[in-house]
Amino acid sequence: MVLSAAAQAQQADPLAPTPALTTDSLCLLPYREYVAGGSTVYFADRPQPATTIQPSLTRVAGVQVTPYSGAPGAWAMVRVRGVINLTGNSQPLYVVDGVPVYNNDVKPETFNNLTGFSGPQAPQSTPRTPGANPLMDLPVEDVASVEVLKGAAATALYGMQGANGVIRITTKRGGGNADEPQPLRVRYAGYGGVQQVRQRYELLNARQFAEVANAASANDGFGGTPPYDEATIQRRGEVDWQDRLLRVAGVQSHNLSLDGQHGGTRYYVAADYLRQAGVVINSRLNRANLRLNLEQQLGRRLTLDLKAAGTQIDQRQPGPDNDAADVLRTGLLTEPLGAESRNGFTVYSPEQRATEFYRAPRTRRLLTQLGATYRLAPELTLYARGGYERVYVRESYHTPDQAYPNGALLRSTELSKTFADSWVAESGARYQHAFVAGHSLSASLTYLRQEFQNRLSRDQQTFPVSGPGGIGYGYSHSEMSQKSVPIHSPSAVVDFTFGGRYEVQASLRADMGKGDEWKAYWFPGAQLSWHLAKEAFLIEHPVLSTLTLRAGTGLTSSYFTPDRTRQLDAGLLVGVLQNRFTLSLDAYQRRTEHAQGILAIAVPLPTGYSVIYVSPDAKLRNRGLELMLAGRWQAGALTGNSALAASLNQNELTDIAYRGQLLSYPGLEKGHSVARFLAYEQEGINPAGAPGAGTIRYRDVNNDGQRNYSDAYYQGTGLPRYALSFTQQLRRGPFELTAQVDGLFGYQIFNATLQALDLPNGYTNASQQALHYWTPTRTNTDTPAPSSYNYPGNFGSTRPPTDRDLASGNHLRLTQLTLGYDVVNTAARQLGVWIGGQNLLVTGPYRGFDPNVSSGGASPIAAGQDASVYPVARVWQLGVRGRF
Repeated sequence: MVLSAAAQAQQADPLAPTPALTTDSLCLLPYREYVAGGSTVYFADRPQPATTIQPSLTRVAGVQVTPYSGAPGAWAMVRVRGVINLTGNSQPLYVVDGVPVYNNDVKPETFNNLTGFSGPQAPQSTPRTPGANPLMDLPVEDVASVEVLKGAAATALYGMQGANGVIRITTKRGGGNADEPQPLRVRYAGYGGVQQVRQRYELLNARQFAEVANAASANDGFGGTPPYDEATIQRRGEVDWQDRLLRVAGVQSHNLSLDGQHGGTRYYVAADYLRQAGVVINSRLNRANLRLNLEQQLGRRLTLDLKAAGTQIDQRQPGPDNDAADVLRTGLLTEPLGAESRNGFTVYSPEQRATEFYRAPRTRRLLTQLGATYRLAPELTLYARGGYERVYVRESYHTPDQAYPNGALLRSTELSKTFADSWVAESGARYQHAFVAGHSLSASLTYLRQEFQNRLSRDQQTFPVSGPGGIGYGYSHSEMSQKSVPIHSPSAVVDFTFGGRYEVQASLRADMGKGDEWKAYWFPGAQLSWHLAKEAFLIEHPVLSTLTLRAGTGLTSSYFTPDRTRQLDAGLLVGVLQNRFTLSLDAYQRRTEHAQGILAIAVPLPTGYSVIYVSPDAKLRNRGLELMLAGRWQAGALTGNSALAASLNQNELTDIAYRGQLLSYPGLEKGHSVARFLAYEQEGINPAGAPGAGTIRYRDVNNDGQRNYSDAYYQGTGLPRYALSFTQQLRRGPFELTAQVDGLFGYQIFNATLQALDLPNGYTNASQQALHYWTPTRTNTDTPAPSSYNYPGNFGSTRPPTDRDLASGNHLRLTQLTLGYDVVNTAARQLGVWIGGQNLLVTGPYRGFDPNVSSGGASPIAAGQDASVYPVARVWQLGVRGRF
């Protein structure tokens, strides 16, 4: 896998593999060859052995990838150059082989299987998602290259779909061409592996828990016999709930493909199968995928192409919540002893909650594309294509029969069905002409039409199985649907280069739709490039191969919403020694007006309070720097490819308008990032003899002589400010070593479960840190004395968070390490074996499962939240790859 940074359109890529894998004609959107501001990851013949392409995107500067959880098939948050909204979707646009896909269901915050197409997020789990991650539909073995568009002019070409960046994916289409037929080639790539939890919570064992519980009982003044003695521990038995819930799990993947070209027909046919058991008990995923890419040349002018892919993904998700959040949170907080029945009701242990409560979603996805290209003249090409995508998710929720003291046994069932359809049609013309003296002109006109539709139905039923009749029966059925107005998007692009040195690019796109009234939004973009290496005073330079300066501007927005994002950027590309070594440096600023956001506000009433939803009028600014270094080098028999991507992003809420009587919005503070944490400052523990001895002492921030709610203020940020990725490939003879290291810095994480575990209360389990609790003779500690007043309510602590609860998320991760050996490597045949692993090592102080987590989903204001959901696993793999 190699990576390239694009700074101008017609420069040859020194790191690209064979032309068959990098052909621009695969993407018929006319601006592919013209607009810069992107970086490409080429998968070639050795893609990273992952379940999706998303982990590889971190190799591009300015891109951060954060999974919702580590569950098989879990979604991931991909951020490109920061965030431009407050809540809701902030995912990029995905385009596969020139057609937008996956974008009807890529934003789970606005399409929720439980609460409808919009609704508040559950604070204790990740957002409800409609089926598996849509990128699971695309096995990495079927991918030729992935291009990340982030520049001002490049994203402006996608109008109201380009505000969060664009991920353009090109699938493999087979080898050969009309003049050089390619015989049938058979490829196989497969691996097997084991997965394990990399880091667990450090919790108390039974005797340590008994010590804390007995101390809490004494501190609360209950007196008498301590609640836990050795006999109680022996009777109930010691239990390590993490051992009961987490396991070593297997994974296997197989991909078989046929490709070739004969008689003007180019083909690529592939079958893929993935079977993954999860590291949490009762979790798993099975994926089966078929793909056909067919291209037919009819004469010298007309080319027809057909692309079709079908996928079925079956998942098992333990527990009643998303991503095993309820199961794991319960397991971490449950006392390390065997469960007991209470008051005649069934009490489920964490292990029973994982095995007897589960969801079983099945996701089926069909993608079809049909296109035609006609070369009317050597310089003029006409094309048209259409695409259809259908997603069907059927999810059943299974619960055990519930026993009641009166002998009744009740059973509940739930079934939901989700349908998502999208239609895309595109046509256009492209003109290219080269003049004398290095002048060239390119122009294109495009018309794009898109339409989306979603439908959801849900059935719930509760009925008695045995015992007294006439109680507990209930049935509900709900349906809802959402259909977009057709989006009509004409666009025009012009590119002119003077003397091969001075290049001007300009584009204009309009997104139009008719609902109650006709709406049209215009999105201009422009870029200037100066190719200094083509100047007379540098063209003969013996070392310098490329030197380009560029500056661009562009306007984007979200889907038919009032927000507008204006981006300005400037960049420098340097290549030396025939572009064996390249440097790309970019600076950008993105300003967003009327940023999207829906916030829940508690309004006091005479009888309590009510919750209203408001949309504040906010302005955001993202400023950043991006650096990419790449090089090919050789030292004797050792050859290598090195790539470094580093980025800085500063997100700021520059202005916010308060509406009505509201004087503040939760999580938002002018002049700071949108993802802040409301917390107190902890000064230590109240000393003996003082009021509240042994309890947490909060700092009087406003110096009013009182320690109360007004002393809390927003601190930290959940959005990483710095990102780093380094990739190294080394080859010597038949051996090849590949390593990828990623890092995120400059952000904090709030973990409500970890906050509760640090509070010794005698009812729930606690962390090892809780053993260092305060006593009159042990005062050098930040942990309060054990007390039932520290008991967490509803698995969220009743104690307000402090700066001590905001953990640093800074970390470095060994994302991928692979060692391969070529058994056979000839032009006709290749056979290799490899051993490797993923997520092998993570440095940093974080005490949860993993510091790179997004329990708040894609919503920026919820960044940095960790609900102790399904952990990201460490994976060890052994694989084989062959071509015949």
